[in-house]
Amino acid sequence: MKTKKFLVIFILFSLVVNASNSSIDNINNVKESHVFYGLASYYNNVSYYVVDKDKITKIKIDEELELKDSEWFAVVGRFNVYVIQGKNIVIKVNKYNQLNINEGLPLNESIIQINTTKEKLGSISPELDKIRYQHLWAPLAGLSRIIDASLNLINKYISNNWSVTVILFTIILKILVLPVSIMTARQTRSVSQVHAQLEPRLTEIKSRYDGEEAHNKIMEAHNELGVSPFYSLKPMLGSIIQVPLIIAVYNALGEMPQFSGESLFWIKDLAYPDSIMHSTLTLPMFGNTLNLLPFLAVIIAIYSTIFFKNSYISSNELKKQKRNLYSMAIVFFVLFYSFPAVMVLYWALINILQFIERQYLEA
Repeated sequence: MKTKKFLVIFILFSLVVNASNSSIDNINNVKESHVFYGLASYYNNVSYYVVDKDKITKIKIDEELELKDSEWFAVVGRFNVYVIQGKNIVIKVNKYNQLNINEGLPLNESIIQINTTKEKLGSISPELDKIRYQHLWAPLAGLSRIIDASLNLINKYISNNWSVTVILFTIILKILVLPVSIMTARQTRSVSQVHAQLEPRLTEIKSRYDGEEAHNKIMEAHNELGVSPFYSLKPMLGSIIQVPLIIAVYNALGEMPQFSGESLFWIKDLAYPDSIMHSTLTLPMFGNTLNLLPFLAVIIAIYSTIFFKNSYISSNELKKQKRNLYSMAIVFFVLFYSFPAVMVLYWALINILQFIERQYLEA
């Protein structure tokens, strides 16, 4: 009996914060231990929120607040979250990202403090689950949650391996968006056919006419083919439709703690860049590691572009389109180089599936 009383007292004592130092240690546990570079440096950030049943509010540095009974204060990193709740708590975050709790004031009530990961927030309190993907616009945050849940379902009922889960998810997602890809391919083919007919006429008009007369002749050429001058924008619709999905997928892959510690071939941890060599030299956007997966992904993208074809356009136009695809591959390489391996793996898989798709949809 005495043992049980001792355990109860010990647990209650562990929930009482009587100094700000312990809270600072908890914040340090929230911050990402790996240093990301380039656009991925976003993952180095720590954010602060006050959460209740109705809303979630981001807290600025040096902003002092007093928690209400029903509110949670949350320190949010990439994977980890430190949440705190209690009565008569005054909290302030200084410019050094240090958390001061009731500085100079007595603590009359117990403070509940919990270190956890994002996927467990809902089990602590339902309103805390709103923290996940809070940095996104609400519809994109909702879509990211769907992607998150889909990955968890695949892992639970089909694969039970997170590397295999990413591969299966990528294939399933590509199949689901196949109707959009088919629509885009048809529109691209239609635009190419119209462009092949218009290009010689427009070249002739521009060489023979100027000013308003040239404009009228150009409009007349478009009207004869039953298209507007903006006909070439039609294929962009398919791309625009997929943009929210792409944003949601990459946000889910980058912030799901389930990938932490998962390996694949030479990749030691899918949650971090697949570095195979370190350097004393730190380059902007690239950091100080040699990552292999981004090179493989860009090679796949370039290989796919080499075999890209379009029989409805001239050789010069085809070369122009290929140059654009090469440029996009290089841009993505720079952007994705320092991102977590799981995100680069997804990009590589998409490039492979895109190459297969083109063999059937583009001629």
